Amino acid sequence: MRARAYLALCAATVAMPAFAQTTETRLSADVSSTLGYSNNPFSSTGSNTGAAFVSVDIRPQLRLLRERSSLTISADANVQQYVNRYNRSDNYSGGAVYSITPSEHISASLSAGIQSSLIGSTNAPYNQFAIVTPIDPTAPATPGSGLGTGTIVVDPILTTPINNGTDIGLFGTGARRRTINGGGNVSAVLSARDVVNASAFIINSHYSNGANTNNIGGLLGNLDNYTGYGGTVGYSRQFTANIQAGLQGSASKYNYDTEGGDTSVYSVQATTTARINAYWTLNAALGVSFINRQIGNSDPALSGSLALCRRGVRSAYCLNANRSVQPTGILGTQVSTTVGGNYSYRLTERSNIGASADFSRNTTPPGLNDPINRLGIGDEYGRATINYDRQLRQRLRFIASANYRQIFGGNLNRPSDFGGQVGLALRLGDYR
Repeated sequence: MRARAYLALCAATVAMPAFAQTTETRLSADVSSTLGYSNNPFSSTGSNTGAAFVSVDIRPQLRLLRERSSLTISADANVQQYVNRYNRSDNYSGGAVYSITPSEHISASLSAGIQSSLIGSTNAPYNQFAIVTPIDPTAPATPGSGLGTGTIVVDPILTTPINNGTDIGLFGTGARRRTINGGGNVSAVLSARDVVNASAFIINSHYSNGANTNNIGGLLGNLDNYTGYGGTVGYSRQFTANIQAGLQGSASKYNYDTEGGDTSVYSVQATTTARINAYWTLNAALGVSFINRQIGNSDPALSGSLALCRRGVRSAYCLNANRSVQPTGILGTQVSTTVGGNYSYRLTERSNIGASADFSRNTTPPGLNDPINRLGIGDEYGRATINYDRQLRQRLRFIASANYRQIFGGNLNRPSDFGGQVGLALRLGDYR
Protein backbone atom coordinates (compact mmCIF):
# COMPACT_ATOMS: atom_id res chain seq x y z
CA MET A 1 0.00 0.00 0.00
CA ARG A 2 2.84 2.37 0.83
CA ALA A 3 4.41 1.85 -2.62
CA ARG A 4 1.09 2.51 -4.37
CA ALA A 5 0.67 5.70 -2.38
CA TYR A 6 4.11 6.90 -3.50
CA LEU A 7 3.23 6.33 -7.15
CA ALA A 8 -0.19 7.93 -6.92
CA LEU A 9 1.18 11.01 -5.22
CA CYS A 10 4.06 11.40 -7.70
CA ALA A 11 1.87 10.83 -10.75
CA ALA A 12 -0.75 13.32 -9.59
CA THR A 13 1.88 15.94 -8.85
CA VAL A 14 3.44 15.49 -12.28
CA ALA A 15 0.31 15.29 -14.39
CA MET A 16 -2.09 17.92 -13.11
CA PRO A 17 -0.21 21.10 -14.11
CA ALA A 18 0.41 19.90 -17.65
CA PHE A 19 -3.14 18.98 -18.61
CA ALA A 20 -4.56 22.40 -17.80
CA GLN A 21 -3.42 24.09 -20.99
CA THR A 22 -2.01 22.15 -23.93
CA THR A 23 -0.91 23.72 -27.20
CA GLU A 24 0.40 20.66 -29.05
CA THR A 25 -0.08 16.91 -28.69
CA ARG A 26 2.31 14.28 -30.07
CA LEU A 27 1.39 10.60 -29.83
CA SER A 28 3.67 7.83 -31.10
CA ALA A 29 4.63 4.21 -30.53
CA ASP A 30 7.73 2.21 -31.44
CA VAL A 31 7.00 -1.46 -32.07
CA SER A 32 9.70 -4.06 -32.75
CA SER A 33 9.89 -7.83 -33.05
CA THR A 34 13.01 -9.99 -33.23
CA LEU A 35 14.12 -13.61 -33.45
CA GLY A 36 17.15 -14.50 -31.37
CA TYR A 37 19.23 -16.92 -29.35
CA SER A 38 20.75 -16.62 -25.88
CA ASN A 39 23.22 -19.11 -24.39
CA ASN A 40 22.23 -18.20 -20.82
CA PRO A 41 19.28 -15.79 -20.84
CA PHE A 42 18.77 -15.72 -17.05
CA SER A 43 22.42 -15.90 -15.89
CA SER A 44 21.66 -19.24 -14.26
CA THR A 45 24.04 -22.02 -13.18
CA GLY A 46 24.53 -25.48 -14.66
CA SER A 47 24.83 -26.66 -18.25
CA ASN A 48 22.57 -26.66 -21.32
CA THR A 49 21.20 -23.21 -20.59
CA GLY A 50 20.79 -21.92 -24.18
CA ALA A 51 17.46 -21.26 -25.89
CA ALA A 52 15.97 -19.52 -28.93
CA PHE A 53 13.30 -16.87 -28.45
CA VAL A 54 10.83 -14.51 -30.10
CA SER A 55 10.79 -11.00 -28.67
CA VAL A 56 8.20 -8.22 -28.96
CA ASP A 57 8.74 -4.69 -27.64
CA ILE A 58 6.13 -1.89 -27.56
CA ARG A 59 7.00 1.68 -26.47
CA PRO A 60 4.13 4.19 -26.61
CA GLN A 61 4.75 7.85 -25.84
CA LEU A 62 2.50 10.87 -25.38
CA ARG A 63 3.93 14.40 -25.34
CA LEU A 64 1.93 17.49 -24.39
CA LEU A 65 3.83 20.65 -25.30
CA ARG A 66 3.36 24.27 -24.26
CA GLU A 67 5.60 27.28 -24.76
CA ARG A 68 7.29 26.94 -21.37
CA SER A 69 6.40 23.45 -20.24
CA SER A 70 6.01 19.88 -21.45
CA LEU A 71 4.61 16.61 -20.15
CA THR A 72 5.93 13.30 -21.46
CA ILE A 73 4.19 10.03 -20.58
CA SER A 74 5.87 6.86 -21.82
CA ALA A 75 5.81 3.10 -21.27
CA ASP A 76 7.71 0.01 -22.37
CA ALA A 77 6.51 -3.59 -22.52
CA ASN A 78 9.08 -6.21 -23.55
CA VAL A 79 8.15 -9.89 -23.81
CA GLN A 80 10.41 -12.79 -24.78
CA GLN A 81 8.79 -16.17 -25.51
CA TYR A 82 11.33 -19.01 -25.45
CA VAL A 83 11.09 -21.91 -27.86
CA ASN A 84 12.26 -24.42 -25.26
CA ARG A 85 13.61 -24.81 -21.73
CA TYR A 86 12.16 -21.58 -20.26
CA ASN A 87 8.86 -19.85 -19.71
CA ARG A 88 8.10 -16.39 -21.00
CA SER A 89 10.17 -13.47 -19.76
CA ASP A 90 8.38 -10.13 -19.48
CA ASN A 91 9.56 -6.74 -18.30
CA TYR A 92 7.47 -3.58 -18.01
CA SER A 93 8.02 0.07 -17.19
CA GLY A 94 6.17 3.36 -17.36
CA GLY A 95 6.55 6.92 -16.22
CA ALA A 96 5.91 10.60 -16.65
CA VAL A 97 8.16 13.67 -16.74
CA TYR A 98 6.88 17.21 -16.37
CA SER A 99 9.32 20.02 -17.26
CA ILE A 100 8.75 23.73 -16.86
CA THR A 101 10.73 26.92 -17.42
CA PRO A 102 8.79 29.59 -15.51
CA SER A 103 11.38 32.27 -16.32
CA GLU A 104 14.56 32.80 -18.27
CA HIS A 105 16.67 31.93 -15.24
CA ILE A 106 14.73 29.04 -13.65
CA SER A 107 13.95 25.54 -14.91
CA ALA A 108 12.46 22.59 -13.07
CA SER A 109 11.10 19.09 -13.60
CA LEU A 110 9.13 16.40 -11.79
CA SER A 111 9.13 12.71 -12.59
CA ALA A 112 7.46 9.46 -11.51
CA GLY A 113 7.89 5.91 -12.73
CA ILE A 114 7.32 2.22 -12.12
CA GLN A 115 9.30 -0.77 -13.37
CA SER A 116 9.01 -4.54 -13.08
CA SER A 117 11.77 -6.81 -14.41
CA LEU A 118 13.43 -10.20 -13.98
CA ILE A 119 16.90 -9.52 -12.58
CA GLY A 120 19.69 -10.71 -14.85
CA SER A 121 17.47 -11.60 -17.83
CA THR A 122 18.55 -10.60 -21.33
CA ASN A 123 15.54 -8.32 -21.75
CA ALA A 124 15.76 -6.60 -18.35
CA PRO A 125 16.08 -2.81 -18.83
CA TYR A 126 19.74 -2.87 -17.74
CA ASN A 127 20.60 -5.55 -20.32
CA GLN A 128 18.40 -4.74 -23.32
CA PHE A 129 20.43 -4.45 -26.51
CA ALA A 130 20.09 -0.85 -27.61
CA ILE A 131 19.01 0.08 -31.11
CA VAL A 132 21.59 2.32 -32.75
CA THR A 133 20.52 5.97 -32.78
CA PRO A 134 21.45 7.77 -36.01
CA ILE A 135 23.85 10.69 -35.64
CA ASP A 136 22.20 14.02 -36.40
CA PRO A 137 24.74 16.65 -37.51
CA THR A 138 22.36 19.41 -36.35
CA ALA A 139 21.71 17.94 -32.90
CA PRO A 140 22.48 20.20 -29.90
CA ALA A 141 24.98 19.23 -27.25
CA THR A 142 23.86 16.53 -24.83
CA PRO A 143 25.71 16.14 -21.50
CA GLY A 144 27.92 13.06 -21.48
CA SER A 145 27.06 12.03 -25.04
CA GLY A 146 29.80 13.75 -26.98
CA LEU A 147 27.17 15.20 -29.32
CA GLY A 148 27.01 18.75 -30.55
CA THR A 149 29.67 21.42 -31.00
CA GLY A 150 27.85 24.48 -29.68
CA THR A 151 28.43 26.43 -26.46
CA ILE A 152 29.18 24.51 -23.32
CA VAL A 153 26.17 23.23 -21.40
CA VAL A 154 25.27 24.64 -17.98
CA ASP A 155 24.41 21.52 -15.98
CA PRO A 156 26.60 18.63 -17.15
CA ILE A 157 26.64 16.50 -13.99
CA LEU A 158 23.83 14.19 -12.90
CA THR A 159 22.72 15.70 -9.59
CA THR A 160 20.44 12.90 -8.39
CA PRO A 161 22.18 10.02 -6.54
CA ILE A 162 22.08 6.66 -8.28
CA ASN A 163 19.37 4.90 -6.30
CA ASN A 164 18.86 1.56 -8.03
CA GLY A 165 21.81 -0.83 -8.26
CA THR A 166 22.38 -3.59 -10.81
CA ASP A 167 21.95 -6.39 -8.20
CA ILE A 168 24.78 -8.50 -9.64
CA GLY A 169 24.53 -10.78 -6.60
CA LEU A 170 20.96 -11.76 -7.56
CA PHE A 171 21.65 -12.71 -11.19
CA GLY A 172 20.48 -16.27 -11.75
CA THR A 173 18.08 -16.43 -8.79
CA GLY A 174 15.02 -15.75 -10.94
CA ALA A 175 14.05 -12.86 -8.67
CA ARG A 176 11.73 -10.13 -9.96
CA ARG A 177 12.29 -6.56 -8.86
CA ARG A 178 9.51 -3.97 -8.83
CA THR A 179 10.50 -0.36 -8.26
CA ILE A 180 8.37 2.75 -7.85
CA ASN A 181 10.16 6.08 -7.86
CA GLY A 182 9.57 9.79 -7.95
CA GLY A 183 11.76 12.87 -7.99
CA GLY A 184 12.31 16.43 -9.01
CA ASN A 185 14.98 19.00 -9.66
CA VAL A 186 15.30 22.75 -10.06
CA SER A 187 18.07 24.88 -11.54
CA ALA A 188 18.50 28.64 -11.11
CA VAL A 189 20.87 30.95 -12.97
CA LEU A 190 22.14 33.48 -10.43
CA SER A 191 24.29 35.45 -12.87
CA ALA A 192 25.97 35.13 -16.23
CA ARG A 193 28.49 32.77 -14.60
CA ASP A 194 26.80 31.22 -11.55
CA VAL A 195 24.22 28.42 -11.38
CA VAL A 196 22.72 26.52 -8.43
CA ASN A 197 20.67 23.35 -8.64
CA ALA A 198 18.87 21.03 -6.27
CA SER A 199 17.16 17.66 -6.64
CA ALA A 200 15.36 15.03 -4.57
CA PHE A 201 14.22 11.43 -5.05
CA ILE A 202 12.24 8.66 -3.40
CA ILE A 203 12.22 4.99 -4.40
CA ASN A 204 10.58 1.80 -3.18
CA SER A 205 12.03 -1.53 -4.32
CA HIS A 206 10.26 -4.87 -3.83
CA TYR A 207 11.61 -8.36 -4.64
CA SER A 208 9.55 -11.47 -5.40
CA ASN A 209 9.77 -14.86 -7.10
CA GLY A 210 10.42 -15.01 -10.83
CA ALA A 211 8.69 -17.19 -13.39
CA ASN A 212 11.66 -19.28 -14.56
CA THR A 213 13.08 -20.67 -11.30
CA ASN A 214 11.84 -21.86 -7.95
CA ASN A 215 14.27 -19.67 -6.01
CA ILE A 216 12.95 -17.13 -3.59
CA GLY A 217 12.91 -13.49 -4.58
CA GLY A 218 16.35 -12.26 -3.61
CA LEU A 219 18.14 -14.37 -1.02
CA LEU A 220 16.14 -13.15 1.95
CA GLY A 221 12.69 -13.09 0.37
CA ASN A 222 10.66 -9.98 1.11
CA LEU A 223 13.27 -8.89 3.67
CA ASP A 224 15.40 -7.61 0.78
CA ASN A 225 12.87 -4.84 0.12
CA TYR A 226 13.94 -1.27 0.75
CA THR A 227 12.74 2.33 0.56
CA GLY A 228 15.22 5.08 -0.23
CA TYR A 229 15.08 8.85 -0.34
CA GLY A 230 17.52 11.73 -0.56
CA GLY A 231 18.63 14.84 -2.36
CA THR A 232 21.50 16.86 -3.83
CA VAL A 233 22.48 20.52 -3.84
CA GLY A 234 25.10 21.87 -6.24
CA TYR A 235 26.80 25.08 -7.33
CA SER A 236 28.77 25.69 -10.55
CA ARG A 237 30.61 28.66 -12.02
CA GLN A 238 31.58 29.40 -15.61
CA PHE A 239 35.27 30.37 -15.56
CA THR A 240 35.80 30.60 -19.33
CA ALA A 241 33.67 30.03 -22.42
CA ASN A 242 34.70 26.35 -22.33
CA ILE A 243 35.36 25.54 -18.67
CA GLN A 244 32.92 25.21 -15.81
CA ALA A 245 33.56 23.92 -12.27
CA GLY A 246 31.67 23.60 -9.02
CA LEU A 247 30.76 21.60 -5.92
CA GLN A 248 27.85 19.36 -5.05
CA GLY A 249 26.75 17.55 -1.93
CA SER A 250 24.18 14.80 -1.49
CA ALA A 251 22.54 12.80 1.27
CA SER A 252 20.51 9.60 0.95
CA LYS A 253 18.95 7.07 3.27
CA TYR A 254 17.96 3.45 2.52
CA ASN A 255 15.67 1.62 4.93
CA TYR A 256 15.51 -2.18 4.53
CA ASP A 257 12.78 -4.49 5.79
CA THR A 258 15.48 -6.83 7.09
CA GLU A 259 17.33 -5.98 10.29
CA GLY A 260 20.82 -4.63 9.68
CA GLY A 261 20.49 -3.36 6.12
CA ASP A 262 19.74 0.32 6.80
CA THR A 263 22.34 2.70 5.34
CA SER A 264 22.93 6.45 5.23
CA VAL A 265 25.22 7.96 2.59
CA TYR A 266 26.66 11.47 2.52
CA SER A 267 28.74 12.58 -0.48
CA VAL A 268 30.75 15.66 -1.42
CA GLN A 269 32.14 16.06 -4.95
CA ALA A 270 33.95 18.61 -7.08
CA THR A 271 32.53 18.85 -10.61
CA THR A 272 33.86 20.15 -13.89
CA THR A 273 32.92 20.39 -17.54
CA ALA A 274 35.30 21.33 -20.33
CA ARG A 275 34.94 21.62 -24.07
CA ILE A 276 38.47 20.70 -25.09
CA ASN A 277 37.97 21.59 -28.75
CA ALA A 278 35.26 21.39 -31.42
CA TYR A 279 35.11 17.59 -31.04
CA TRP A 280 36.03 16.65 -27.47
CA THR A 281 34.10 17.25 -24.22
CA LEU A 282 34.84 16.25 -20.64
CA ASN A 283 32.31 15.90 -17.80
CA ALA A 284 33.67 14.78 -14.45
CA ALA A 285 32.94 14.63 -10.72
CA LEU A 286 35.27 13.42 -7.98
CA GLY A 287 34.83 13.25 -4.23
CA VAL A 288 34.17 11.02 -1.25
CA SER A 289 31.11 9.25 0.15
CA PHE A 290 30.70 8.68 3.88
CA ILE A 291 28.75 5.47 4.48
CA ASN A 292 27.00 4.66 7.75
CA ARG A 293 25.76 1.05 7.77
CA GLN A 294 23.72 -0.64 10.43
CA ILE A 295 25.81 -3.81 9.96
CA GLY A 296 29.31 -3.79 8.49
CA ASN A 297 32.04 -1.23 8.90
CA SER A 298 31.19 2.41 8.17
CA ASP A 299 34.06 3.68 6.06
CA PRO A 300 34.48 6.51 3.53
CA ALA A 301 34.70 5.51 -0.13
CA LEU A 302 35.97 7.31 -3.23
CA SER A 303 33.10 8.35 -5.49
CA GLY A 304 32.74 10.15 -8.80
CA SER A 305 32.01 9.92 -12.50
CA LEU A 306 33.73 10.59 -15.81
CA ALA A 307 32.54 11.01 -19.40
CA LEU A 308 35.15 11.79 -22.05
CA CYS A 309 33.50 12.07 -25.45
CA ARG A 310 34.37 12.83 -29.04
CA ARG A 311 31.80 13.76 -31.64
CA GLY A 312 32.59 13.92 -35.36
CA VAL A 313 30.52 14.33 -38.50
CA ARG A 314 29.81 10.60 -38.85
CA SER A 315 30.97 9.08 -35.59
CA ALA A 316 30.69 9.57 -31.83
CA TYR A 317 32.24 7.72 -28.92
CA CYS A 318 32.54 8.08 -25.16
CA LEU A 319 34.63 6.62 -22.37
CA ASN A 320 32.69 6.46 -19.10
CA ALA A 321 33.41 5.60 -15.48
CA ASN A 322 31.34 5.75 -12.31
CA ARG A 323 31.87 4.82 -8.67
CA SER A 324 29.04 5.23 -6.18
CA VAL A 325 27.17 3.66 -3.28
CA GLN A 326 24.11 1.79 -4.50
CA PRO A 327 21.32 -0.16 -2.79
CA THR A 328 21.00 -3.84 -3.69
CA GLY A 329 18.64 -6.67 -2.91
CA ILE A 330 21.15 -8.54 -0.75
CA LEU A 331 22.89 -7.41 2.42
CA GLY A 332 22.13 -3.72 1.98
CA THR A 333 24.19 -1.21 0.02
CA GLN A 334 27.40 -1.91 -1.87
CA VAL A 335 30.04 0.27 -3.54
CA SER A 336 29.64 -0.17 -7.30
CA THR A 337 32.39 0.67 -9.81
CA THR A 338 31.70 0.69 -13.56
CA VAL A 339 33.99 1.49 -16.50
CA GLY A 340 33.05 1.26 -20.17
CA GLY A 341 32.59 2.95 -23.47
CA ASN A 342 30.33 3.23 -26.50
CA TYR A 343 30.83 3.96 -30.18
CA SER A 344 28.47 4.76 -33.05
CA TYR A 345 29.18 5.33 -36.74
CA ARG A 346 26.90 6.43 -39.57
CA LEU A 347 27.70 4.10 -42.46
CA THR A 348 25.31 5.76 -44.90
CA GLU A 349 22.32 8.09 -44.76
CA ARG A 350 20.18 5.05 -43.92
CA SER A 351 22.41 2.74 -41.91
CA ASN A 352 24.34 2.91 -38.64
CA ILE A 353 26.54 0.63 -36.58
CA GLY A 354 27.37 0.83 -32.90
CA ALA A 355 29.25 -0.99 -30.15
CA SER A 356 29.41 -0.77 -26.38
CA ALA A 357 31.19 -2.55 -23.55
CA ASP A 358 31.38 -2.12 -19.80
CA PHE A 359 32.59 -3.87 -16.66
CA SER A 360 31.02 -3.52 -13.19
CA ARG A 361 32.18 -4.60 -9.76
CA ASN A 362 30.19 -4.47 -6.52
CA THR A 363 32.26 -4.30 -3.34
CA THR A 364 30.78 -5.72 -0.14
CA PRO A 365 31.38 -3.69 3.03
CA PRO A 366 33.98 -5.10 5.46
CA GLY A 367 32.37 -7.38 8.01
CA LEU A 368 30.06 -9.06 5.46
CA ASN A 369 32.62 -10.96 3.39
CA ASP A 370 31.98 -14.30 5.10
CA PRO A 371 28.27 -14.62 4.15
CA ILE A 372 29.06 -13.45 0.62
CA ASN A 373 31.74 -16.12 0.24
CA ARG A 374 29.52 -18.86 1.69
CA LEU A 375 26.72 -18.01 -0.75
CA GLY A 376 29.11 -18.07 -3.73
CA ILE A 377 27.72 -14.77 -5.05
CA GLY A 378 29.26 -13.21 -8.14
CA ASP A 379 30.31 -9.58 -7.73
CA GLU A 380 31.72 -8.69 -11.17
CA TYR A 381 29.84 -8.32 -14.44
CA GLY A 382 31.12 -7.69 -17.97
CA ARG A 383 29.19 -7.28 -21.22
CA ALA A 384 29.70 -6.21 -24.82
CA THR A 385 27.24 -5.52 -27.64
CA ILE A 386 27.41 -4.74 -31.35
CA ASN A 387 24.34 -3.25 -33.08
CA TYR A 388 23.32 -2.59 -36.67
CA ASP A 389 20.39 -0.46 -37.82
CA ARG A 390 19.18 0.19 -41.39
CA GLN A 391 16.23 2.29 -42.47
CA LEU A 392 14.08 0.40 -45.01
CA ARG A 393 11.22 2.89 -45.24
CA GLN A 394 10.49 6.17 -43.50
CA ARG A 395 8.93 4.34 -40.56
CA LEU A 396 10.46 0.87 -40.90
CA ARG A 397 13.93 -0.28 -39.89
CA PHE A 398 15.91 -3.50 -39.88
CA ILE A 399 17.72 -4.08 -36.56
CA ALA A 400 20.32 -6.63 -35.48
CA SER A 401 22.60 -7.15 -32.51
CA ALA A 402 25.19 -9.59 -31.16
CA ASN A 403 26.10 -9.72 -27.48
CA TYR A 404 28.30 -11.31 -24.84
CA ARG A 405 28.04 -11.06 -21.06
CA GLN A 406 29.55 -12.88 -18.09
CA ILE A 407 29.27 -12.96 -14.30
CA PHE A 408 32.65 -13.18 -12.56
CA GLY A 409 33.48 -13.93 -8.94
CA GLY A 410 31.80 -16.43 -6.66
CA ASN A 411 32.18 -20.20 -6.83
CA LEU A 412 29.15 -21.14 -8.94
CA ASN A 413 29.24 -22.88 -12.33
CA ARG A 414 27.67 -20.11 -14.41
CA PRO A 415 28.03 -20.31 -18.23
CA SER A 416 28.62 -17.10 -20.16
CA ASP A 417 25.78 -15.64 -22.16
CA PHE A 418 26.32 -15.00 -25.85
CA GLY A 419 23.90 -14.71 -28.74
CA GLY A 420 22.10 -12.24 -30.92
CA GLN A 421 18.85 -11.21 -32.53
CA VAL A 422 17.50 -9.81 -35.80
CA GLY A 423 14.17 -8.18 -36.54
CA LEU A 424 12.16 -5.16 -37.60
CA ALA A 425 11.21 -1.92 -35.84
CA LEU A 426 8.22 0.26 -36.81
CA ARG A 427 7.34 3.81 -35.76
CA LEU A 428 3.60 4.54 -35.48
CA GLY A 429 2.00 7.95 -35.06
CA ASP A 430 4.04 11.14 -34.78
CA TYR A 431 7.38 10.79 -36.54
CA ARG A 432 9.27 13.60 -34.79
